[in-house]
Amino acid sequence: MEDQRDSRSGHRHHGKHHHSSRRRKIYRKRLIGSVVVCVLVLTVAFLGIYRQLQSQKAMDVRGTSNNAGSGYRDVLYNGEKYRYNNRITTILYAGVDSTGKMEETAQYGNKARADSIQLVVLDEKKSKISVVSINRDTMTKIRQYSLDGTNLGLYQTHIGYAYSYGDGGKASCENLCEAVSMLFGGVPVKRYVVTNQDSMTYINNLVGGVTVTVPNNDLEEEYPEFYEGAEVTLDDTTIGPFLQHRDTSIDFSNEGRMERQRAFAVAYADKVKSLDQSHLEKLWDSLDSMKDYLQTSITKNQYINLMDFVRKTELTDDSFIDLEGQDQLGEDHDEFYPDETALQKLILDLFYEKV
Repeated sequence: MEDQRDSRSGHRHHGKHHHSSRRRKIYRKRLIGSVVVCVLVLTVAFLGIYRQLQSQKAMDVRGTSNNAGSGYRDVLYNGEKYRYNNRITTILYAGVDSTGKMEETAQYGNKARADSIQLVVLDEKKSKISVVSINRDTMTKIRQYSLDGTNLGLYQTHIGYAYSYGDGGKASCENLCEAVSMLFGGVPVKRYVVTNQDSMTYINNLVGGVTVTVPNNDLEEEYPEFYEGAEVTLDDTTIGPFLQHRDTSIDFSNEGRMERQRAFAVAYADKVKSLDQSHLEKLWDSLDSMKDYLQTSITKNQYINLMDFVRKTELTDDSFIDLEGQDQLGEDHDEFYPDETALQKLILDLFYEKV
C-alpha cells in the first residue's frame, strides 16, 4: 500500500535522484516478507466473523472458468512424479491502495489495485508456515473484465491490477486469487484477506503498538527517527509512512518498502504470540471498528483452527520467501519477471510430495 506521495497510476517520476541508466536487468533473490503474514494469519483473519462467506471454489488455470478441476493434483517434472499435499491451507493477503470504506459497486473497473501481495502457506504435515511475497509488478496472466462484468479473457500485465478488474468487493478478491493461483501452477487459492490503507492503524493498535527495528534508511530524510537500525514504536502518525511510503522517483523503490513491511510482520508476530488466550479472545470484540476496511472469506471457525496452528508453529526468517526473477524498466511502469525454473521448484517444494 502506498501513501499519498506515491503515484496512483503507477507511473514513474523522473527526478534528480532517479538513475535512468539503470535500464538493465537486475537479478535478485531477496528474502523480503511483508506486513501481511502475521497480520493476516494472526490478527486480520479475526474479521471472518463479519464475513460468513461461503467457501470459494478453486481456480481453473486454463482460463475457461473460475472453477478449477483436479489437474494440479499430479505433476510430472524432470521425469519424476509429484502429488499435491492435501494438508496444505493457502491464504492470500493483499493490501490495496485505497482509503475509506471498502464497498462493492455495480460497475466493474475498481480503481484500487493490490500493492502488497502475499501467499501464506500452512503445511500441517511439516508443521510449517511459509509466506511468499509477490511483487505487485510481477508480469503474469490475469483475467480482464468489461465495465458490465463481461469476461474478456486473459492477458499479461502486472498482477496487482487483477484486483482492479472487479467490483471492489468479492469479485475483485476472487480475481486476484485466480491470478495468484495461475502464477503458482493452478494450486487452489481459496481463502483471502484484503485490507486497505485505513486498516493499518487499527491493526497496530490491536496489540498496543509494535516496536520495529528499521531495516533501511529510505525514510530518514523526511523522518529522522527512521534511520537504519533504530528501534521505533509505531503509532497512528508513523505506521502509515513506515508501511506505505516509497519514493516513486527511484526505480524499484517498492523493494525497500517490502523490507520495512517484513520487519513489521516479524515484530507483530512476536507480540501476538506473547498474548495469552484470554487476551486474544478479547481482541475479537475490538475488531468491529475495522470491518469497513477489510474483505475476507475466512469464517470464525476457520480462524480458530488457523490460530491454533499458528501458535504452535515457529515463524523464522526462513519462513519468508521472495520470488526469484528479473526487474526491468517498462515504458511507464517497473516490471518484474519471475524466473520460471526457480518458480517451478518453489511450487514443488511448497505444495507437493514426491511419489
